[in-house]
Amino acid sequence: MQYVPTSEGTHGREEELQWARVVASGQPARGVGLIFIQKLCTAFHEFEPAWQSGALSPESLDYFRGRLAARGQRVLQVLEANGLDGLDGAQQLRDLVQEVQGAESLQALAVLAEPVHAIAHALTDALELTA
Repeated sequence: MQYVPTSEGTHGREEELQWARVVASGQPARGVGLIFIQKLCTAFHEFEPAWQSGALSPESLDYFRGRLAARGQRVLQVLEANGLDGLDGAQQLRDLVQEVQGAESLQALAVLAEPVHAIAHALTDALELTA
């Protein structure tokens, strides 16, 4: 069975096709790792526009700092448990989790959406290349 991407833009289509290749590699740890990486990326890409729109209260900093750091830690846990913690991007994710934990504002968390996206790309590329 072939996968038909639904994203309209080239970047999105290429991402979808890469995800399909990783999932179809027959290596469950890589597929599940990809799922957790994408959950992390999605969390930040939902957080950032919510902050931009003014929908988040500054009093929620501790909550979001904890939730976003935990999401990053979960990715690291999945990678480590499956011997994938040496992949390109894993150290950057460790560093990013530290940055999330030390964020002093919601804005500081929001600006991490693009670095998270770049890390997700590095990790996904590594999952595909080493499959």
